[in-house]
Amino acid sequence: MKLTQIVRTAFLAFLMLHLASEAYSQDFRDISSDQIRAPHISFTMGGLIPLEDLNVRYGVFGTVLANFAVKEENNFYWGLRCGLINGSFNIEDEPGFLSNLLTDQGTIIDNEGDVAKIKASGRGGLYGIQLGKIFDRAVLLPKSNVNSGLFVRADLGLIHHKIRLDFTENNITQLEDPYTKGYDRFCLGYFSSFFVGYWHMSTNKRVNYFIGANFLAAQTYPMRTINFDTGIPDEDVRFDAGIGLEVGWVFHLYKQTHNQNWH
Repeated sequence: MKLTQIVRTAFLAFLMLHLASEAYSQDFRDISSDQIRAPHISFTMGGLIPLEDLNVRYGVFGTVLANFAVKEENNFYWGLRCGLINGSFNIEDEPGFLSNLLTDQGTIIDNEGDVAKIKASGRGGLYGIQLGKIFDRAVLLPKSNVNSGLFVRADLGLIHHKIRLDFTENNITQLEDPYTKGYDRFCLGYFSSFFVGYWHMSTNKRVNYFIGANFLAAQTYPMRTINFDTGIPDEDVRFDAGIGLEVGWVFHLYKQTHNQNWH
């Protein structure tokens, strides 16, 4: 990641934390007794065990996502999300991968004539909308926080994934732009997912999170016209799926107006 990207990310994170802190300082309402509207930013980390076609090519993924969403007064939930997925690559399950570059000894030679050290991994992204509902605990426990409870959510959107090749020593012209696109098996499609877990809004307004299981299903399409190593394109539509865990930390952005009303 470039230095400018790191600085930009750090600045955005600081700004979000500052906004959240300001919201806390202006909030005097006891949220344990009244359902409230709560716009928020959340950051999610988790893991995804691939199934079906996704499992043939890749191993376990890690996920990092950012969400902007709103919990309405009736505990209806809607929002937007985007994020990255990063996992291992099962090279033994990808027939012919880099075969056109291998020597008789099964190695790849870099631009300096040395045996190349290459690391292959799976990379991708998710972009979508969210719709859900929080079923407050007060339904079963009358004295519980009415803004916390069972959290059910469905996501719809776009997904992409590809093979990423990293080599940190010498250059390898055949695996650099624009040639790398002939090896990365880039796929793009749409996904749906179902999340079920627990949503927590603390009465002290400082510990807010959600945690639960996520079930993903996607239909993706190979986007490269040809693979340089095998000499043929991937043409079959893929059914990618996975099951995983999500943990999210939530920063609420609501604030109090002068007349004590909430918006």
